[in-house]
Amino acid sequence: MMAARIVAEAVKSALGPKGMDKMLVDSMGDVTITSDGRTVLDEMDIQHPAAKMMVEVAKTQDDEVGDGTTTSVITAGELLAKAEDLIAKRVHPTVIIDGYRKAAEKALEALDKIAISVKPND
Repeated sequence: MMAARIVAEAVKSALGPKGMDKMLVDSMGDVTITSDGRTVLDEMDIQHPAAKMMVEVAKTQDDEVGDGTTTSVITAGELLAKAEDLIAKRVHPTVIIDGYRKAAEKALEALDKIAISVKPND
């Protein structure tokens, strides 16, 4: 889980209106400057399976919504950090996962209640 949290930390400072750009240099010396979480993660040579999971979080967010990649990676990192705290308190991982699923269901219900329909012409 540590590798995934490190990836989340790598993009954290790019979040928000005061977020900082990242300067990335690839093996060929090409420079990319961006504050986009997915771009940052795509340019990193990530090998660790848990860290790759964070890249997939960003890709899925980008493919489904087109934005929010940094936020989704940071959120996933925080969920993992809290899960680690619970595991240290001897809470079984399946209990944690079940709790996260229930929380997601409640969040979706709350969002459905406050959602406003928008038509393409709006």
